[in-house]
Amino acid sequence: MGGNASSEVRIWICGAHGKHNKETGILEELHLENGWRNPSLNYSMWDSVLWGKAAFQPNLALGLGASVLDAEVDGNRIESVTAYQSTSQTFHTLAAKTFVDCSGDWILAALTPAKWRQGREARGEFDEDIQPATSDAKTMGNTLLIQMRLTDEAQPYTPPEWAYKFTRPEDFPHRMHGVKAHNFWWLEVGGFQDTITDAEAIRDERHRITYGVWDYIKNHAPERKEAENWAIDWIGSLPGKRENRRYEDDHILNQDDVRDGGRFDDIIAYGGWSMDDHHPAGLYYPGEPTIFHPAPSSYGIPYRSLYSQNIENLLFAGRNISVTHAARSSTRVMATCAILGQAAGTAAALSPNIIAPRGRFQAAKGCANCKTR
Repeated sequence: MGGNASSEVRIWICGAHGKHNKETGILEELHLENGWRNPSLNYSMWDSVLWGKAAFQPNLALGLGASVLDAEVDGNRIESVTAYQSTSQTFHTLAAKTFVDCSGDWILAALTPAKWRQGREARGEFDEDIQPATSDAKTMGNTLLIQMRLTDEAQPYTPPEWAYKFTRPEDFPHRMHGVKAHNFWWLEVGGFQDTITDAEAIRDERHRITYGVWDYIKNHAPERKEAENWAIDWIGSLPGKRENRRYEDDHILNQDDVRDGGRFDDIIAYGGWSMDDHHPAGLYYPGEPTIFHPAPSSYGIPYRSLYSQNIENLLFAGRNISVTHAARSSTRVMATCAILGQAAGTAAALSPNIIAPRGRFQAAKGCANCKTR
């Protein structure tokens, strides 16, 4: 559990900037329990905190290892979804009045007629000055993180023959490439590909890069003496995704919405991370790997960006909500996604016996307790 924050990926949870800004609600409950039970911040213990909160929550059935692979649709409503659980080798069909897609990869859009978009919008579509002049399918890329440990003696390293070869500092312009490189978030590729359909190829490319970068640090970097006693402690196998496809809703949150503070009547969550727009070429881009376009902390995110425009009982939360590429470069961080998820879950609980999510602007009022700073 935990997506990019799990022990499989190990991205740190980011949210609104500013020492007085804190995403609360369910996420804060998880952080408080983790601080109590896991003071050393061990990722396996963090996994257990997430699992325990879900597994022992009344009225919640947890289906780990189950992947949704089909959906039954009647008109503009989803009637049921079918998932395959790989460990038990069983199929599970779930019928419900409301469905919430928090997969990040818009799984239900691929299985239903739900509207979606991908890539970077043309600058003129929403008058966003950080977008390209013409639209394209390019996205931010994926990253495999590296974690190292300091030992008491020299740790030699011989790379595998399939690792890429990097021998010069010029191979990493504008990148921090020593043992203090912040988990190597800039080891990023896949923005020119489809981070869903090309996921396997992107992961393999990342492995070749990762082991080659460690070879550079240990054996070729001018400051390699500093890395002499350092050893690899962990290398991810599941890339952390920043972007792929996203749903379309009654409101597509855009760059101007973010910069103007997100002043909406139906605010159900807040963002506050900068518009952190990574270049789609990733590691192969010779310029700065990302540009931190300023955003106010905090800004409002409306309920109208959390339900499907044309599937009446579909909500969503996370990086796949209804936003432009520019706005998504801010809303994609996990603390923001967490409060979006709490808002969508609250709206789903309010909706079934009243009216479908799209017709429930008033559901946002019921989410007043979700508004956090």
